[in-house]
Amino acid sequence: MIRRILRLVFDSVAGQVIVLLVVSIATMHGVLTAYFFLSNPRGAFAVSPAETAGEIGATAHLLAAASPDERPRLIELMMKGTLPSIAVCAEPVPKEADEVRFGPLASRLGTAATARKVFGTHSAPGDELIGPLYLTLTDGACYRLDLPEAEAPHFFGPGTTMLGFLLITTVVLVSWAMVVIIGPLRRFEAAVERLRDMRSGVSVPEIGPRELRSAISAFNRMRARIGKLMAEKTTMLAAVSHDLRTPITRLRLRAEFIEDETIREPMLADLDHMAALTQVALVHLSGTDSPEPFVQTDLPSLLQTIADQFADLGHAVSYEGPSRLAARVRHRDILRAVTNLVENAVRYGDKVVVSLKTLPGHRLTISVADNGPGIPAAEREHLLEPFVRGDSARSTLPNSGFGLGLTIARDVAEAHGGSIVLADNSPRGLLATLEIEG
Repeated sequence: MIRRILRLVFDSVAGQVIVLLVVSIATMHGVLTAYFFLSNPRGAFAVSPAETAGEIGATAHLLAAASPDERPRLIELMMKGTLPSIAVCAEPVPKEADEVRFGPLASRLGTAATARKVFGTHSAPGDELIGPLYLTLTDGACYRLDLPEAEAPHFFGPGTTMLGFLLITTVVLVSWAMVVIIGPLRRFEAAVERLRDMRSGVSVPEIGPRELRSAISAFNRMRARIGKLMAEKTTMLAAVSHDLRTPITRLRLRAEFIEDETIREPMLADLDHMAALTQVALVHLSGTDSPEPFVQTDLPSLLQTIADQFADLGHAVSYEGPSRLAARVRHRDILRAVTNLVENAVRYGDKVVVSLKTLPGHRLTISVADNGPGIPAAEREHLLEPFVRGDSARSTLPNSGFGLGLTIARDVAEAHGGSIVLADNSPRGLLATLEIEG
């Protein structure tokens, strides 16, 4: 039963915090008490001034009542008690010593003895109970009592010590909270960051307080569901890709028998492009990197080819830029990204210009400008997400597409260490710019 209660207490964040506070307070009191007794053991059991005056008065009455022969033995017995050091005066009472006539000590002595004390320049009540005190009995016998001196006040008093320990306790509490409570949260965050592939069978370890374990368990279940959906989607795409290879292969075999080269070669190139697009789409949607390597490519030739292909279909697409410019890029990825941008541009405008410019630091830009309705500035960032078409004039047209062209172009730009920027074209239209490393 006790073990179950302890497990319930230590198994939650609230229980750990409560235990932490209780242990901290108990430790604080224990350390302060030990410090008080160890640093001032005499002061821990110190008697009050009235009690001290009463003991001195009792001593004087005992000595006065005893015979001179019995007094040494009596003093020896008194020294074993709580009375301070007492001895027969080895020298006469100092002349500057004043008689104690008032206060608790004078009333306790009565007529049994007279007390004398050398006071300082600035004396205060109670100073007669500090330092050397001379007692003169009625028969003239003199005794000296060495009373304890008052301790000088020091910086590390009980109040300062308590504040310091409270500060230390707070630091310990926060440190423990960081290690015991926040530590598992940070490990959970690091594990989630490392878990890039939702389809993997690796789960985040369910450790830490009960609340955190519940959150990790919910995350693992969500990861399993997402992984299952992604696996099903990838399987479906793989099946579609496999099924498309057969008709593409048949079309390619039939195209080989076309005798007119001006028709055969472009058709074979389109079929190759279709096969490559099928593979690239599968790779893109499966969340893995493109298998295509970076190769030295003549970008002006590539962009001119894209412009000519659209021009052959009756669109007003032209290329502006240098005639020669080599850069290390993924040829098919750049072809696909620019083709998507030009396809969007000719869908909404009747004049499209593809341009190429170089920037400092081995960077370059590929821009596609059209004279269509454009995209409002507030919607541009959102339209880069997949299957988002927005509410602008471009997306209300019947041939507005499915909202994947800009997403693909963005991913290609990021794979080349760059980005895509959508801006207004002058005097009207949209200017889509791919900035990449060349």
